[in-house]
Amino acid sequence: MGGLLLRRWRTLSAIAPPPHAVRTAVHAFVRPPLFHTIPSTGPNGVLISRDGVMTQFRDFYKTLQHSALVDKLHVMSERPVFESIRVADQLVSIGSTFLAMPPTGLEHRVTEWMETARYLRAAGGPTTLAGYLQDVDNLRCSSGDIVVLPTGIAVAHGSRTNAEAHQVLKQLFTIQDDHSNFEVLTLEQETDAPPLGDYFGFAGNNLLIAWKDEHGLLAVNQYQKLRPNDTLQTVFLEPGCHFFSFFGTDATNDIIVQRGYDRSIESLIAHGLNPIPVQWSEMDKLGVSMRSAVLIARFLKVSVAGGLQQRTRLRGSRWQAHQLTGTTSTAPIQQAAAAAVDARGEPPPPQV
Repeated sequence: MGGLLLRRWRTLSAIAPPPHAVRTAVHAFVRPPLFHTIPSTGPNGVLISRDGVMTQFRDFYKTLQHSALVDKLHVMSERPVFESIRVADQLVSIGSTFLAMPPTGLEHRVTEWMETARYLRAAGGPTTLAGYLQDVDNLRCSSGDIVVLPTGIAVAHGSRTNAEAHQVLKQLFTIQDDHSNFEVLTLEQETDAPPLGDYFGFAGNNLLIAWKDEHGLLAVNQYQKLRPNDTLQTVFLEPGCHFFSFFGTDATNDIIVQRGYDRSIESLIAHGLNPIPVQWSEMDKLGVSMRSAVLIARFLKVSVAGGLQQRTRLRGSRWQAHQLTGTTSTAPIQQAAAAAVDARGEPPPPQV
């Protein structure tokens, strides 16, 4: 019992750090696919353009690199299996806690996860990951079913994440006292639903993002019943529209969204966001979501001098939605990337 209380105290300390000035540096990790490992057909038999996959992935991570969503992007080395492109499967970052997922059913990816852990350590992350979910028998949990929100986390309950996972997460992260409130909300899923984070998320200062289909409507309806006094607004996107955004301590209006969903883009603009459209059609055919292709890690930084620490990354080369068009040449992208690298003194990412 004492060990569980100690682990809980350490976890809650990471979620709710001391009251002096804190902020998180958001690091993003992506892993490009090897050309010859890309399947020639998708899960439903549709033909795949391998060149298209490489181009879309490269444009996506370059767009992410110049957005206001992350402080630094890390491009990891390729692996001989296409599935390794889903780097977010390994863990989820809740506050400054790096919660490792149980490897049940994914044992063949253990060496890949060990390599990713080395990248995290090299970037300034922890030397070990929190293995609370790996210590319980018969526990199943998917990182895609955990969505971090300003007042807690929403966790889907379905075929990928079971009741044992919900019990552990609530023991670890629930905070209810006079000074703070952090909840673990259970959202039921249909059996055919994709991971929760693929169709339900957070963007901007107070916006929920959800697909306008049976899965997204069910998630929003349950959330509103669990938090009837919540002030978050909801922006509904067209079903199947991939997007990438997340809750962070530094608010940003940027959100990366799949090109071709004009009504969704208009809805995001109407709610004050800056949608950045990118091509994702070939990745969609392979069943890869934007969320699963990016591992987000928040590194906690504390300022003993008081006041929020200033970002070290320059903001001059951020994308605006009107700068990205379907016929845009890659030359301006390369020039902007080179300028940002010169300004920060960082080596450029490897070419895909």
